[in-house]
Amino acid sequence: MASFGTLFASTAVSQATFGQREVDQSTFAAIAAPRGTTAHQLLILEQVSNARPCWSESGSNPVLVDPLLLTFDFTGICGRSTDSNGYSIRVNGEDLALQYSLRVVNRNNDLVLIGAPSNRSQPELQIARANGYTQNFAKLTLNPGWRFTKRTFGDRVLGHVYLTFEGTLPTPSPSPSPTTPSPSPSPSPTPSPT
Repeated sequence: MASFGTLFASTAVSQATFGQREVDQSTFAAIAAPRGTTAHQLLILEQVSNARPCWSESGSNPVLVDPLLLTFDFTGICGRSTDSNGYSIRVNGEDLALQYSLRVVNRNNDLVLIGAPSNRSQPELQIARANGYTQNFAKLTLNPGWRFTKRTFGDRVLGHVYLTFEGTLPTPSPSPSPTTPSPSPSPSPTPSPT
């Protein structure tokens, strides 16, 4: 397995091309959006202006989301990123869009946002979770150290949203490998004196 240092060694090209700008975290929401009958995909919403709320939240474990922007013309009010053209992972100044895809998976009855590596020898990144399962829209809470930023090109802020991490990534927990119990010898009866 590659070390995190070599995995995220930045290239001059990617750093020279795009930068990042900090944003108000409260104006963004990562959402597990239903896709089909049982799957979910990542949807990132941004509250661009206060003209109308873009979403509402209710409940807990998971927090359910009502995407209000679907009920009105949200132009200039809400931002919406629905695929890799609108969002990607950025770690220590490097855009990892070509190395990782963002996916929402159901793990142990919890919706989890992961960075799935295109190279299977690289570690999976766990980025956020819903703390429960629903077939509806659910808020994904970013794991410690992760935050939203916006992509920049020169002095220009673009619409692309980064899920950003700076520093040493937490080491992924190894999956427990199944073990087969070894047979233990049966005790032999002890002969009794006669």
